[in-house]
Amino acid sequence: TFLFARLLGPEVFGSYNYLLTLASLYAILQDGGFRTLIFRELTSSTFQEIQGSLVPLSIGHNILVSITGALILIILPLKNSYLLTLAIFSFGLGTITTFFSSQLKGEGMFAAEARWRILTRTIGALCVLIFIFIFTPSIQVILGGTIVGYVVALSIRPSSCKLKVFFKKLSPDVYKSLGSLLIIDIATLVYFKIDIVMLRHLGSGLEEVGFYSAGSRLLEGLIFMHLPFATVLFRAMRIQANHPDRFIPYILKLFFFSICSPIVIIPTGWFFSKEILQLCYGEIFMGASPLFNLLLISFLFMVLNLVLTQATLAINLENFYAKITCVAALSNIGLNFYLIPAMGAKGAAIGTIITEGILMILISAGIFLWHRKLDSKQ
Repeated sequence: TFLFARLLGPEVFGSYNYLLTLASLYAILQDGGFRTLIFRELTSSTFQEIQGSLVPLSIGHNILVSITGALILIILPLKNSYLLTLAIFSFGLGTITTFFSSQLKGEGMFAAEARWRILTRTIGALCVLIFIFIFTPSIQVILGGTIVGYVVALSIRPSSCKLKVFFKKLSPDVYKSLGSLLIIDIATLVYFKIDIVMLRHLGSGLEEVGFYSAGSRLLEGLIFMHLPFATVLFRAMRIQANHPDRFIPYILKLFFFSICSPIVIIPTGWFFSKEILQLCYGEIFMGASPLFNLLLISFLFMVLNLVLTQATLAINLENFYAKITCVAALSNIGLNFYLIPAMGAKGAAIGTIITEGILMILISAGIFLWHRKLDSKQ
């Protein structure tokens, strides 16, 4: 990402992130909720009849949705349809790699999953670098290199990960769970990414989108650093959920422990924001410093929500969480409509902070009500 920003410049980098945002929204349909369901079911099965065929089913679903999206873009005369088609296939292949990651994590093979993730990222980065070296750096060259990287990685996947395709009509209960998980992913991505789309159309131009994207990517990087811990903890939460009397104390312990990271990172980021942006993106992106400082505030809520989200899914409250994420997404859209025309990218950053705060309050309330309901039954 840092190299792309330096090579493409703020405007083209903003356009690149805009296209990626649109494709990532469609990638949720390519995932279809299977990624989370695979992890959950292989950890502690609810639908035993499909446990062994979940990965082939997910790949079949992914292929159908990817082909459908490509055909729609071919039929409709949309601007940048060629680039969007490349992005859809890129995200489709990337989603298949996440299905295998979920399989490995669900089976408790965290070391193998880490090696698989490193392999896919490394090969993908190398292929993109080779493409950039051979061809003139552009959006299509980057996407082409990414596609080739995923193909190579999938060809040398772990031996336990079988690249099989399976089509089967599932039971209504499975579709209900998948639907809830799909809604969660859509709503989550909307309130994470819709600000870039709205900033593109309501803001002052692509340069502003590029600056905001630079700050957002750094924030995403910080969150990604915490995902391995959340993944391991989800498995522990899923097991602790069978003992409600120990579940809430365990979550509270994790909740307060997770505050340590933002306490260190946020002040450090404020103090060195210009230096960080200059080091990562170059001097031309130093104007993104005020935006990055604002976005760092939301990092506190994001880390806490990461713990609360895993806890909610561990106790099978995906239907409740789906409703909450929809509320958060709608709140973020409303805030962006109000704040972006008046404040530009700063308004989008403030909208993110408020949305994350709302989400934290609602998730906490849901877990509290779940525990209170269990106590009343007992």
